[in-house]
Amino acid sequence: PVALLIENRDFASWTERMSVDGPPAGNVITVPRPGHADLAAAIKYGFTDLRDGLERASARETTMRVALAAIARRLLSACGISIGSWVTRIGEAAAPDVMSFSPELAERDAAVLAALADVSPVRALTDDASTAMVAAIDAARARRDTVGGVFEVRATGVPPGLGAHVHADRRLDAKLAQALMSIQAIKAVEVGDGWAAASRFGSDVHDAIVRAGGGFARPTNRAGGVEGGISNGAPIVVRAAMKPIATVPAALASVDLATGDAHPAHVERSDTCAVPAAAVIGEAMLVLALADALLETLGGDTLEEVQHGVRRLWRRGRKLPSHVLIAGMPGSGKSSTAALLARRLQIPFVDLDAQIETASGTNIAAIFASEQEEGFRVRERAALLAAISGPRAVIALGGGALERNLDLVRRGGDVIWLRASPHTLAARLSASLGTRPLLAGSTTETAEARLAQLAAQREERYRLAADAHVTTDALSPEETAAACATALQGLGV
Repeated sequence: PVALLIENRDFASWTERMSVDGPPAGNVITVPRPGHADLAAAIKYGFTDLRDGLERASARETTMRVALAAIARRLLSACGISIGSWVTRIGEAAAPDVMSFSPELAERDAAVLAALADVSPVRALTDDASTAMVAAIDAARARRDTVGGVFEVRATGVPPGLGAHVHADRRLDAKLAQALMSIQAIKAVEVGDGWAAASRFGSDVHDAIVRAGGGFARPTNRAGGVEGGISNGAPIVVRAAMKPIATVPAALASVDLATGDAHPAHVERSDTCAVPAAAVIGEAMLVLALADALLETLGGDTLEEVQHGVRRLWRRGRKLPSHVLIAGMPGSGKSSTAALLARRLQIPFVDLDAQIETASGTNIAAIFASEQEEGFRVRERAALLAAISGPRAVIALGGGALERNLDLVRRGGDVIWLRASPHTLAARLSASLGTRPLLAGSTTETAEARLAQLAAQREERYRLAADAHVTTDALSPEETAAACATALQGLGV
């Protein structure tokens, strides 16, 4: 059980006016605002004081939704699912599509993009868009008006198979639309290209399917990660349109319910634009909707069971003969094991680090020296994408390859995690420490401590990706390869 309490700092100011015994004389609101719940609530429930309706309809209610989503987000994160939001339009000021800004992050880690958006006062992803959106808000304020806009929420790492096509209420896109439409002032929701798709030919709308190792990929994601009401393994993309806030400072025409006379609408304290805040609420609602869909599909009584179910969904998505990906820390025996396992399986062997060195014309240490780790990781992702796109093979991954390539690995092949203690790793690497960029300058003793630190940082990614694991401390390369072959048989490979 989880109980949360969020105290409103302004509560004391309203205890008299919002008393269950009714407000003091002169504090009754009887002029409804167009576009708000004031009049509709008064008609439905018979309120004579509109504040009984407008306060309950307030978006401050969403505070608890955001708080609860923080818990659900931990569950999704533990399953490799990352969620983020940003503003794409305020009034006439629009931002470029996220795929033109950072296609790699849009595919693999939406939360990192959201952190970049948080730097902007309006949660835009580019400086130019941020400046234009701020100007749009200032212009609305200057004319004593309000302005709305559009935000995007994206989820990366969502496994295929959430939702269903067989029951209307289990369709994932329907669940997502309802979740976002439940936010105050949201008047439209689209999944993927949504409205734009309605004006195009089918050949320009539907996402082609290509092979990605044992699984499938789509060069485009116009469907927003959902086909037939079921997640397809691509990022989930939803956008919501928020109307301008209903409290317009230059009050619109209305009617006083107490007298029946025409009267300017009641004016509450209000912002000019709430789209950036609504994006955060939209993020929370996508978190809650996906957590529900995940548990509905997988069940499970423990986090470990849910994580196992997520790995099973990704394996189910690999309907074709898959690559075998060997992962683990430096010194765990990845390259030697992968070569021997490839011989057993009679398929090619690919050493990812060797591929990077061949393509760059230099060694890994030199790449780290000239391009830093960021440059190496860019090369590593390109090499992995090329390997996964090639013929079925046993691929030895670099020690840190899973940190930024979980999306490629999960689609491409069956992952075996080679595990070994930091002591074993340091002993095996003692003769080659000088050629290891992340261990440069280490002695065997200090390397052991550094390896223990790296192992702790990477363990979550290994655990998320691994379909099986083999502990190699006491095994020879031949014995490790045999254990990997047995593990593959257990996976049905």
